[in-house]
Amino acid sequence: MLARYEADLHIHTLLSPCAEVEMIPPLIVRRAVDAGLDIIGIADHNSAENARALVEAAAGSSVKVIPGIECESVEGVHILCLFDEVEQAESMQELVYDALPNLANIEGKLGQQMVVTADAEFVRYNDRLLLASTSLSLDEIAAEVDNRGGIAIPAHVDRRAYGLFGVLGFMPEGMRFPAVEVSSRISSEEARKQYPDITNCAVIHSSDAHVLGDIGGGRTVFHLEHRSVAEIKLAIAGVGGRMVE
Repeated sequence: MLARYEADLHIHTLLSPCAEVEMIPPLIVRRAVDAGLDIIGIADHNSAENARALVEAAAGSSVKVIPGIECESVEGVHILCLFDEVEQAESMQELVYDALPNLANIEGKLGQQMVVTADAEFVRYNDRLLLASTSLSLDEIAAEVDNRGGIAIPAHVDRRAYGLFGVLGFMPEGMRFPAVEVSSRISSEEARKQYPDITNCAVIHSSDAHVLGDIGGGRTVFHLEHRSVAEIKLAIAGVGGRMVE
């Protein structure tokens, strides 16, 4: 039986240097519940080191956490990479870390990158430069995510910075992303008019939240049998009555 689920699939934690220190697992889950969300995706910049903590923090709550990473391609495009299992996200993280430049985070300029537990206890700082492009192309990221059973979605394509069309100006020939993400500033209809290349893609809305108050500010309604990336992929494809509303 299909059910209606409200999802915000792009939320950062305090591991992302541009996120506020309040973006800790218990508060993210609480805010998601208060916002009426059923599904949230955790996608820090080029890392999944806080994904497991969020999954654990949401245990017993009404919110399902989808672990992920916001990968930056060699072209400078952000890709939302979502998985059903934390282990899949962590496997993708290993690949991403190998593809990042061997540089340290500039904490004073970019911000701190904190790894925490489900209870928000400090574990350590991630000293790696996460706000950087990897050596992985769009094609390679999409293929590696697919190989791990996940879904790759170009993030905030309506933004100039790091958005697919803002950076490249077009959908690369041969690329077949099942969906693209836009911010809450533009409707799906407006996005399709503005970017004809996405005619055959589903359009989802997410918040790209870096502060608690933004969680749920962009959301997508899915009709699914249960809350999983596998079901979201079927909804995007319109299989068996599943759909993106």
